[in-house]
Amino acid sequence: MSARAVPGEGAVPQAKGRPRRWHPALVALHWLTLILIAAQFLIASPMQDETRNLVERFELYQLHKSIGLTVAGFVVARLLLRLVIKPPAPANEGRLLRLASDAVHSGLYLCVIALPVTGLLMAAASPIQIPTLYFGLFQVPHPIGPDKATYELMLRLHDWAGNTLLALGAVHFGAVLVHIALWHDNLLRRMWFGRGKAQPSLRA
Repeated sequence: MSARAVPGEGAVPQAKGRPRRWHPALVALHWLTLILIAAQFLIASPMQDETRNLVERFELYQLHKSIGLTVAGFVVARLLLRLVIKPPAPANEGRLLRLASDAVHSGLYLCVIALPVTGLLMAAASPIQIPTLYFGLFQVPHPIGPDKATYELMLRLHDWAGNTLLALGAVHFGAVLVHIALWHDNLLRRMWFGRGKAQPSLRA
């Protein structure tokens, strides 16, 4: 029998005129964003440690805010590139799984955008006015002034977006493991660098 893609098992079809892999610029932004987000969660706990001296906490908060603004820039760049760069064909995984995948990806984008926005507004509305210094290079203007109610709202939204990002990230990681361990397709290769084609799952 001739080899064919396995429908419903994450097979990666080759649509006419569609690349097998994501563009290298999008791949780079994807992994850089992931690394920076991981760094953010690692920084979050020590920067809130009240046993640390104020200088250390100030530096950690500035680093946290600087990385957050960088992530926001990366996400905007990714969205703009998606408008002009043709994406690979979606995996042949069924309508419901496709909808679930789209929902998770949309949620991830929303959380990654919401976190720096709420973080900046939280810093701006804080009763304790501390400047936002982008990696010590320049001061980022605060869009609003001190306001306790806004500060508390942004704090809650920031925490909610962070927890939601962790949950959606776990779902996303689990889906990647399913593609690798169960479906044995090469979907993950599409989000990596290389000239070779990411081949679909085949069955004789």
